[in-house]
Amino acid sequence: MLDDNDIYRNLQIHLDQFPVGFPATTTGIEIEVLKHLFSEKEALIAIKLKWSYDTLENIYNRLESKHISINSLEDSLNNMIKRGTIKYKIENGKKLYANLPLVVGIFEYQVNKLTKEFFEDFDEYLVSVFGAELLGTKISQFRTIPIQQSVTPENFISNYDEVKQIIQNSEEPLTVANCVCRQSKELYEQPCEKTSLRETCFYFGITGQLFLDQGWARQISRDEVLSIMAQAESDGLVFQSGNTVNPEFICCCCGCCCAILTKLQKLPRPSRVISSNYYAEINSDLCVGCGTCVDRCQINSIKLTNNLAKIIQKRCIGCGVCIPSCPEGAIQLIKKEGEIRPPSSQEDLFSQIMNKKQQLRKK
Repeated sequence: MLDDNDIYRNLQIHLDQFPVGFPATTTGIEIEVLKHLFSEKEALIAIKLKWSYDTLENIYNRLESKHISINSLEDSLNNMIKRGTIKYKIENGKKLYANLPLVVGIFEYQVNKLTKEFFEDFDEYLVSVFGAELLGTKISQFRTIPIQQSVTPENFISNYDEVKQIIQNSEEPLTVANCVCRQSKELYEQPCEKTSLRETCFYFGITGQLFLDQGWARQISRDEVLSIMAQAESDGLVFQSGNTVNPEFICCCCGCCCAILTKLQKLPRPSRVISSNYYAEINSDLCVGCGTCVDRCQINSIKLTNNLAKIIQKRCIGCGVCIPSCPEGAIQLIKKEGEIRPPSSQEDLFSQIMNKKQQLRKK
């Protein structure tokens, strides 16, 4: 008979085999995170799920104990969906289930039900070993989409890097949810310093449907998406999306709340761990050293030297936030050599991450 720590350790080991793993620590904080999210019964079930979607019948057949009926299993799976610990989609009229990574996944699915107790353990895990796992997959889960005002015809921007085209091509339903990162800060009475917006996370297609079904988001039109994003641009927020051609999510992020950007600020080379096809460049002949871009940058990639602004290229993630606020028009986005086309879908992205991990293990 397994005790509860054995159950959660087995779940940790199971989840750690996935594209974005769930590594162990010396403190055991990862077990505390799992205990917040899964009951013992749910942990035993989660071990039988994969990172790819699977049927109820296949999951039931993998259960070692048949003391649970298939109907009871289905009830448990649906309850786990409500708790934001697994995901599902409908395919050919059939419901399919899959495990979620901790990020992007379980953490974001805690929107509107986040507790201080969970967040404190989550944040401790994030800054210990999970942050390195999240940002060290070699093929990033995330990519930066340039804000609309930073793009000029000279950029020759691809559809998957152009905000309006992404929204136009996104599968319905289009939904918007509260930002769970800003909610985490508000648990400590630390409201966002950059924006008064709270609905700044957009979910599309099967993820949008899941959020809509669970009451975590509301459905909006394409014009409403673009309207909110225009306000986010004005407030200086960074557009981060899933690293796919047609992403399932886009978040409007700030450097004071975002779980990703706040961690990137501490890295010497953020540009290496976030996928982006652009970087910013300052024309020193036009720059007057006003410092507006320094204040605007969410990733601390601009500094003033001899009364001129300078981009620290190894830090720049190509968001374009600094461009529209420059009073002299001294900044522009430059397209990188060797444009990187994102994977076609999340399944393709995760498959590429897994293949890269396997290649590294063989070396």
